[in-house]
Amino acid sequence: MQHALALARKGAGLATESHVGCVIVREGQILGEGFHQYEWRDHAEIVALKSAGDKARGATLYVTLEPCNHTGRTGPCTEAIIAAGVQRVVAAMDDPNPVNSGRGFERLRAAGIEVFTGVCEEEARHLNEPFTCWIRTKRPFVTLKSALTLDGQLALPKRAKKSGKRANRDWISSEESRAEVHPHAPRLGRVADGIGTILADDPLLTDRSGSRGANPPSRHSRFEAAPFSQHLVS
Repeated sequence: MQHALALARKGAGLATESHVGCVIVREGQILGEGFHQYEWRDHAEIVALKSAGDKARGATLYVTLEPCNHTGRTGPCTEAIIAAGVQRVVAAMDDPNPVNSGRGFERLRAAGIEVFTGVCEEEARHLNEPFTCWIRTKRPFVTLKSALTLDGQLALPKRAKKSGKRANRDWISSEESRAEVHPHAPRLGRVADGIGTILADDPLLTDRSGSRGANPPSRHSRFEAAPFSQHLVS
């Protein structure tokens, strides 16, 4: 399951919905694996099943999210798993989408497949927080990025600013702390900022993670709701 979670994380910036990883195993050997990428359209389970081919029969499938049992942009993964002859399915978490929640597991069990759930569940739920937030509340998942002093201050006194701009030596943050933010950019749908920071610092609000994600966060100078995730830069 840890390997499936690692695969799921590769979908950051490539999948605009849930991040899902899947591994097919028999006798300790990986036969197929995959993760959800929007461009490929296939869900992680389908990618893994195609990779394993006929070897999937009698194998165990590890997946980070309950397989879908309905037709959307793709057909139900449950039917593909059944048709492939998979013997056992181990899942990290149930699908938060009420259209599918519990139904995927029920369909697999009805077909005689052993189903085990809750393996590494906390890690899977953390990975899919933005997706779960959007599905359940129809509100974006907001990440607040801020530099703070030990006593909880967001900025230095005005007298520390030079000509309306902060001199590098006056920043609360550092080159190292600012670099820590960039790897999170591929998971975000929007990057927004307040007008005060825009005027004072003229931030770039760009993705400098080096990721080749297909959906880099778009730049906004005001709050605008976006599906799944949003990042506010203070």
